[in-house]
Amino acid sequence: MLKGPRMTEFYRLYSSLPLQEPPRAVAEIDLSALRHNYRYLRAEAERSSPDSRPICVVKADAYGHGAPACVRVLLEEGCDFFAVSCLNEAVAVREVCRSEGKEASILILGYTDPSLARSLAEEDLIQTLVSAEHADRLLAAALGEGVSVRVHAAVDTGMNRIGFPAQDFRSVRDTVKRLAAMTRQRTLRLEGVFSHLAAADEPMGSRGEALTHKQVERFRAVCAGLEAETDTPLFYHLCNSAGTLRLPKDLLDGYRLGILLYGAHPSSDFSLPVRSVMRLVTRIAHIHTLPAGESVSYGGTFTADRTLRVATLPIGYADGLLRAFSGGTVTVRTKNGDVRVPVIGRICMDQCMIDVTDTDACEGDEVVLFGEDPQQLADYAARASTIDYECLCLVSARVLRVYTDGERT
Repeated sequence: MLKGPRMTEFYRLYSSLPLQEPPRAVAEIDLSALRHNYRYLRAEAERSSPDSRPICVVKADAYGHGAPACVRVLLEEGCDFFAVSCLNEAVAVREVCRSEGKEASILILGYTDPSLARSLAEEDLIQTLVSAEHADRLLAAALGEGVSVRVHAAVDTGMNRIGFPAQDFRSVRDTVKRLAAMTRQRTLRLEGVFSHLAAADEPMGSRGEALTHKQVERFRAVCAGLEAETDTPLFYHLCNSAGTLRLPKDLLDGYRLGILLYGAHPSSDFSLPVRSVMRLVTRIAHIHTLPAGESVSYGGTFTADRTLRVATLPIGYADGLLRAFSGGTVTVRTKNGDVRVPVIGRICMDQCMIDVTDTDACEGDEVVLFGEDPQQLADYAARASTIDYECLCLVSARVLRVYTDGERT
């Protein structure tokens, strides 16, 4: 673990495990970078929509960064609306808000079993209605419990995942009528309506851009219909991280900030002045000589064509370093400067090997897997045919999260 004056706290997801000193690997979370990213994204949105409200998405333990610390920082920055995926995550965020003496709206973006209506009401959470059937069951449960539940309705404009259908004129009309009727009863308190963009991160001029514009058109048709059918003010939100920057005229009442908050990009089509919040580091545990003709790791997929110096790192796929990342590069901090070297052979569950030939790398040297050069994380994602989001979320629970905050004394 790095030690220094800005180290403020650490967070352990596997609290039942004994704390190692020093730990095998650390995910350093730079909370000042999170502050920077939030301020930048909020300022960009305010240029076109000064009254639109940021919704910070902190699901999946804030994309693997540790929700408690991230929520506290975002509360300090003025955020008062969070989004999560499930009831357990929502309750955890509510607890952080209470501990900080702050009020915030908390939206559950996914399904919650209607039998939990009382919990939703007692924690003052906003539940997404994923379908008309879900709305009927939640209404019946709330009536049975004698409680009132805050809700937002998801509208399916083309993601085809959850939501009230809105893919054509007839489905838009039917959804508008159903939601307008809901505003006339108070057991399910319909406060907002939203949809999710399926391809806002795709390149301009692509099929994805066409789908995005189609989704915007469909969602605006729902909004217009509801405004004509009811006098109840509703909170409309559509844009995710990519949409927030691509569609400044469509931020509506709110916009949802996800991956960009954490300093990763929705796709290679973006290049923005956001800073990586997570820095994944470990240290060299062992160095040995690999003779020419010898292979490395399971399956012998890498064979030395000359004598090499090979270093073993105490981090593997159980820590979130996927086997597919083999062949990627890491940065070794040597006494004479940083060197970029390749990962060789298959990544093991708890270890992996790097080629440190022709370097002065030593046992104990720090190794940065990602978090300084934004391209490193993107390269790992490309090797695994995935996206930055998944790489961050896969950093496992046994990796200690350590927090720094250059703006807090």
